[in-house]
Amino acid sequence: MKVFVCLVAVCLFAFPLFGQNLEIHYIDVGWGGSVLIKGPNGTTVLLEAGDTGEGTAHVVPYLKSIGIQPANGLDYMIGGHQHCDHIGGLDEVISAGYNIHQKNYYNGSTTTSTCVTGWNTAAATTTAGAPIAMPVGTVINLGNGATLTCIARNGSIIGGGSVAVSDENDRSIGLLLKYGGFDYLWASDMGGGSDACTGRSTTQTNVETTMIQAISPGGAYPLINAGGIDVLHVNHHGSESSTNPTYFNAAAPSLAVIGVGAGQAANFHLPRIDVVDNVLLGSACVTAPHPLVLQSEEGSPTGVNTSLSGYCVGDIKITTDGLKNYTVDANGAVHQGANEKVASGLPKTITLDDAVDLSGWKIVQANASWTYTIPAGTIIPSKGYVIVGRDATKAQFESFWGVTLGANVTYLNSAGNFPQINGSETYELRNASNATIDGPSVAMDASGGKSLQRANCGAAGLAATWTKVASTSGSPGTGGLTTCGKGAFVNEFSDALGTSNFVYEFVELFNDK
Repeated sequence: MKVFVCLVAVCLFAFPLFGQNLEIHYIDVGWGGSVLIKGPNGTTVLLEAGDTGEGTAHVVPYLKSIGIQPANGLDYMIGGHQHCDHIGGLDEVISAGYNIHQKNYYNGSTTTSTCVTGWNTAAATTTAGAPIAMPVGTVINLGNGATLTCIARNGSIIGGGSVAVSDENDRSIGLLLKYGGFDYLWASDMGGGSDACTGRSTTQTNVETTMIQAISPGGAYPLINAGGIDVLHVNHHGSESSTNPTYFNAAAPSLAVIGVGAGQAANFHLPRIDVVDNVLLGSACVTAPHPLVLQSEEGSPTGVNTSLSGYCVGDIKITTDGLKNYTVDANGAVHQGANEKVASGLPKTITLDDAVDLSGWKIVQANASWTYTIPAGTIIPSKGYVIVGRDATKAQFESFWGVTLGANVTYLNSAGNFPQINGSETYELRNASNATIDGPSVAMDASGGKSLQRANCGAAGLAATWTKVASTSGSPGTGGLTTCGKGAFVNEFSDALGTSNFVYEFVELFNDK
């Protein structure tokens, strides 16, 4: 997965509604884990709250700092597994006045401790009631099409699979967050087993591989594309027991985030070199490109196995409109180690893995020979369109065709240069290196006057691949063929009959990833 930084204002806002952002907040709780998700409609999900004392010291102040006050409460509270460094602060959040409105979820384990008892007792006082085991397949709707799906719990995997587990870490809940073209994968302290490539050895079971294979193309319950995901939660604080190479290669994230910090046992040495340097940033054990690696702070105490390669940046905020990109930033409020926010290059805006940067790509028109070069910064989102019109403003184009172009559509006015349709034209899509991506297409009728629309996954040059309709039935910005897994391709080209109506001719690209 290649990372592109969005440079110009052509990066538009989210669909299906405009400008509604999803937020993911990594709260720096030192040794432990705490993530807050805020959906486009304001739905809030707190994933863990660090160790005992961290709920009061860091989670509650952070929630207040981003405008989530006790009077607002939280919609969901989820403990990934029953260890204190993950659930020890949950009762403190409730005690600070945060009512839980919908559900308290846990992993269904029988493990008990004072932390477990404390959370259970506090949760029972909320509207949601005492924690219940989160059913695999549960979907939490976050608004505007965003969803948080339980894909694993206590060894059960979505799609019907299972892994025999005995370690509490391996009983962790796995969650997949999807919003448009954005994917985020979180699995608390889930294990990835030993692997020969890194040479690491662990008593934890490999649950990670089974889980991600289930949600990948060809799996029992495919939820992600072959390109993987955008943001990966590095399980178990970067322990050598988790984030194995197979899991990482399938995930192929552009950003990996580690919740780690002071308070770990002297022999833990997290995050480990085995994970950060040999998997996330390694080459011998992986095929996926290196992501940006951020961590809340430096693990402490350190040792010979500790990696110092991730950037320590404090509390981390990820925002996305689900359309073309996501932005990651941090406050630099590191509790342990140096603040490396400046060195990390934050804030960064990163193209979603299923979006395609079309900067410098070309649409070549044969017969009347014209080539249109797509402007720099043009990004076609997942399930999105780029329309090149002849010589009309967007408003004029919409009025003529009787459409309102969605936020997932980028309209480009060629100012009279392209397309120029009189009959027998074909279209070919080439990337910035001039390699053919799609086409040449079949030809427009010799007399023009038609709209040719992609009908199936056949070759672009076959007549059976297209549906031919009258130009008045052109459908710019809708009807994209979603089943082929091609990425960007020529989806429609249309003449426009009538006196002086040639200015409304168009060629449309669609991204089916």
